[in-house]
Amino acid sequence: MRLWLEVEGEPGGIGLPDEGAELVAFLSFAVSRGFGATHPLIALADRLHDEHRVRMGPLTTFYEARTEDQEDVEKLEMAWQEPGPLREELVKVAGAIANDPMAATLARRANTPGLAGQAAALAGALEPAIVEGRRVRMVYEL
Repeated sequence: MRLWLEVEGEPGGIGLPDEGAELVAFLSFAVSRGFGATHPLIALADRLHDEHRVRMGPLTTFYEARTEDQEDVEKLEMAWQEPGPLREELVKVAGAIANDPMAATLARRANTPGLAGQAAALAGALEPAIVEGRRVRMVYEL
């Protein structure tokens, strides 16, 4: 799996360390919170939300880069978002994993040792878009 950032009006995308595979895995599990499934990344998402007040909305707004029909095109278009709130939540994720032993344990149990670094890298990549007032979207590829 691979995750990257697209910036409105810019060609290409911004890649992440290790192609953002651990971050997109976390985001994918975060989407399934509340459906009764169990996995360390779901538990991590719950802890981040409940204990660290991470808002999952900006984090779970992403879509597959490859579109197969008009519905996919529309959903991909709906993945654009303002970069500020996304950056804020990514900073919280990275900080919580670095400073909360339980969050770090859950990330380790999920075999995602690079998750905090990928979240921090994506947060940093958002800075120019914030300054320039451009929307962004996270896209992935399996």
